[in-house]
Amino acid sequence: VYALVEAPDTGWGDPRTILELAGAAALLAAFVLIESRHPAPLVRLGFFRSRMIVGANAVMLVFGMLPYGLGFVLTLYAQQVLGYSAVKFGLTSIVFPAMAAAGSILGQSIVLRVGFRPVAATGMALMGGGALLLTQVSPNGSYFGDIFFGLLVFGPGVGLAFVTASIAALAGVPERESGLASGLSNTAFQIGAALGVAVVTTVSVSRTEDYLTANAGADPLVALTEGFQSAFLAIAILAGIGAALALLLLGRPRRAPQ
Repeated sequence: VYALVEAPDTGWGDPRTILELAGAAALLAAFVLIESRHPAPLVRLGFFRSRMIVGANAVMLVFGMLPYGLGFVLTLYAQQVLGYSAVKFGLTSIVFPAMAAAGSILGQSIVLRVGFRPVAATGMALMGGGALLLTQVSPNGSYFGDIFFGLLVFGPGVGLAFVTASIAALAGVPERESGLASGLSNTAFQIGAALGVAVVTTVSVSRTEDYLTANAGADPLVALTEGFQSAFLAIAILAGIGAALALLLLGRPRRAPQ
C-alpha cells in the first residue's frame, strides 16, 4: 500500500518504487510459505478454493478503487477548477453519501432474493455511469451542471456493490472462520482504495502534463480539467472490470455448514 500511495510522486518506473513493490512481493511470498507450513495458520490457504470467496474479494478490491478514486479527483476538480472551499464542496456533495445509504438499504433487502451477480453488477454499472457523466466536467462548470447528476447516479451503486461484496465474502463460511473472511474482505477494500487513488492520480497528472506539452501557453484550468476528465474515464473502465468480475465469479447465496 505504501508503494502504491507514493508511486505517483516518485514515479512508477523509479528504482525506489520498484524496490518497494519487490519488497512487498517478497513479504507476500514469505507469508504464503509460512502459512502453508504452520500447524495453526493465520490464513488457511485452502480458504481460497472457494470461488465465492475469491470472487467477493476481487469485487471488493475493485470496488475500493472506485469511490476513493472518484472522491479524490472530484474534490480536486471542485476546489482547483471551480474554486470551491473544502467545506462548500463537502456540504454540496451530501447527495453522494445519501444515495449510497439508499443503495445499501436496497441492496440488503434484495441481494439474498435475486443473488449476488445482478446486484453487484448493477452497482458497478451505476458507478460506471456516474463516472461517465463526470467525464463531461468543464473549466467553467457548475455544481448542478457538472457534478450533481454524476454523484446522483454513482451513489446508489456504491451502496449496492459494497453490501453485496460484504455479504458474499461471508456467504457459506463456517462461523469459526468468519473473522478470517471479514478480515480478508477489509484488506481487499483497503488495498483497492490505495490503488484507486494512485491510479487516478497518475492518469490525471499524466494527461494534464501531456496537454500542457502539446498546447504551449494553454489555460492551466483547461489542462487540469483534461486530466480530471481522463481520471473519471479510468474510473468508468475500472467499474466495467468490476461488473465483469461480479458476473463471472459471484454465485448465488448459500448457507454456511453447521
